[in-house]
Amino acid sequence: LCEREIPIIADPYVDLEFGTGCVKVTPAHDFNDYAVGQRHQLPMIPILTLDARINDNAPARYRGLDRFAARQRVVADLETEGLLAKVEAHALKVPRGDRTGVVIEPMLTDQWFVAMSKPGADGSSIAAKALAGVASGEIRFFPENWVNTYNQWLNNIQDWCISRQLWWGHQIPAWYGDDGQVFVANGEAEAVAEAAGLGYHGPLRRDPDVLDTWYSSALWPFSTLDWTPRWPDESNPALDLYLPSSVLVTGFDIIFFWVARMVMMTRHLTGKIPFRHVYVHGLIRDGEGQKMSKSKGNVLDPIDLIDGIGLEALVAKRTSGLMNPKDAAAIERRTRTEFANGIPAFGTDALRCAFHSLASPGRDIKFDLGRCEGYRNFCNKLWNAARFVLMHTAGHDLGLDACRGDRCSTALSFSFADRWIVSQLQRSEAEVAQHFADYRFDLLARAIYEFVWDEFCDWYLELAKVQLQTGSEPQQRATRRTLARVLEAVLRLAHPLLPFITEELWQAVAPIAGRKAHPSVMLAPYPCAQSEKIDSASEEKVRQLKGLVYAARNLRGEMNVSPAQRVPLLACSQSASIGEFAPYVQALCKLSAVHLVDELPVDTSAPVAIVGDTRIMLQIAVDVAAECERLTKEIDRLRTEIDKATAKLDNVSFTTRAPAAIVEQERHRLGTFKNTVAQLEVRRERLRCPEASG
Repeated sequence: LCEREIPIIADPYVDLEFGTGCVKVTPAHDFNDYAVGQRHQLPMIPILTLDARINDNAPARYRGLDRFAARQRVVADLETEGLLAKVEAHALKVPRGDRTGVVIEPMLTDQWFVAMSKPGADGSSIAAKALAGVASGEIRFFPENWVNTYNQWLNNIQDWCISRQLWWGHQIPAWYGDDGQVFVANGEAEAVAEAAGLGYHGPLRRDPDVLDTWYSSALWPFSTLDWTPRWPDESNPALDLYLPSSVLVTGFDIIFFWVARMVMMTRHLTGKIPFRHVYVHGLIRDGEGQKMSKSKGNVLDPIDLIDGIGLEALVAKRTSGLMNPKDAAAIERRTRTEFANGIPAFGTDALRCAFHSLASPGRDIKFDLGRCEGYRNFCNKLWNAARFVLMHTAGHDLGLDACRGDRCSTALSFSFADRWIVSQLQRSEAEVAQHFADYRFDLLARAIYEFVWDEFCDWYLELAKVQLQTGSEPQQRATRRTLARVLEAVLRLAHPLLPFITEELWQAVAPIAGRKAHPSVMLAPYPCAQSEKIDSASEEKVRQLKGLVYAARNLRGEMNVSPAQRVPLLACSQSASIGEFAPYVQALCKLSAVHLVDELPVDTSAPVAIVGDTRIMLQIAVDVAAECERLTKEIDRLRTEIDKATAKLDNVSFTTRAPAAIVEQERHRLGTFKNTVAQLEVRRERLRCPEASG
């Protein structure tokens, strides 16, 4: 059709098993064909204009036609001339613009490139220097497995096209003369001077293209610090201090686009690395693992999670401005089902801490609204703990001047519980420091959560109540001091996770604790573990005390004793600590008294619990017949539940169709029922109850 001779070549790119084993190549309009054309020195003949019409390189009858119309004309002409054997449909991937949906046609144009693999004056390429920076350990990735992604990109890198045909961006600093000469300069005046120096005095036209966004971003580590090409002869304090910076936080999807290019450009232009650590986090997805996007209507606005939003406002927000308005009805239905009552207000700190807890070292993070609720409860727990501490320390003597270094006067008498919570604080501070160093913010959030909720609030505050009610004046003073000092340290420890609530509470707690040396908790030193304050003996005592409390509470539950009913406890032990534990056990287990005896009664039906070398039992009369009847009814009820759960799990339709979480929940229920039945049967056997029917 073009009356042009077509060369026939052999190249391994062609799949001989596919079709005829022959394929036409268009080096000017296909990336793979372009590579083939370069290998065989084929002519690069562009046939398209910028608006996708046929240019003057084609026969006259095709010129000016739209590309799709031209294809139809070509097929018709081949058929007219008897050159067409057949037309056969063939499925292939066609690139389309993500906004317009229009088919994209590759074509040759003049562009600016950065040579990635070309050795410089020092014999090393830009890419090689970037690889060396990570291989040497100067730059570390967290998690470390992302080094593989970084290396894979750089080891297979091609020259980087940095020019873009956009309306915005940094315009390329290049000017063209009428004879095609190029003058690269910092400004037009400099370009004119450069041209004049080379003997050109005609008009100059600046390149209309702009730099690739990632090229501009690659200069960020030093361009933001007023770097100039005269560095290091001319520098400034900010550049000296922040290049390299400590850590870059980014997503895995731009390791090559941004991270690698920052390393390449910073190393090439300054000789330094841009940062020492790269912390790579996952991408937030919805609860079903889907990528959040406005078109899907599954985006959660952080402001809505902080302040809350009603259902109607949420529906309106999710269904407005859609790329495809037809999706609005489905999005509205899904939103009304998932958020029937809208989204409650969780607050900034709860949302921030929830994100910390979700920051596991994976590619994807499924957002869980339940985490926000859990950490809102955590904020309330911390607030209420602070209220308790302030109520018992404000206006009281804490003995802040009674200690000098590690020595305290007799004005303070610290209990094993006081020393235990201080010891646990040191361990938590050390654990938090390690998690910070490893960029494991999920484990960091858990460590702080567990110390505050499980140790400080659930245990030490309860133990402190006993000491404040029954202790001597030195003991009470030591307890108040410990409460204030530990809480103040906790507020500093948790501040990066909960900045607002900790600031508010610290302003009230720090002066009482004698730690208000700064106007803000942000300026106060971050807690560091003091290993000399770790007290293993006190930790062991509290471990034993916890065991006794758990055992006594289990006895109450096993005997179905009402929480409002206070009964005495008998304890037999060879340990001298049992007397020290008695007031705590009495208070925490709602007992009327704890009696220390040499031997437990043998003529009783009450169950006995053994904790280490200590044996305990509740001193309560048991109506054996009534208790046997109660146990039998409860066992029968649980066996019915076991049968129902077993039938469900034996149903293949249920286990294959129900969500995995629901199936697992049913398995957990079944296991719980079986464990409870086993415990009740032991209790019934101990009472010598008659065998239950069935």
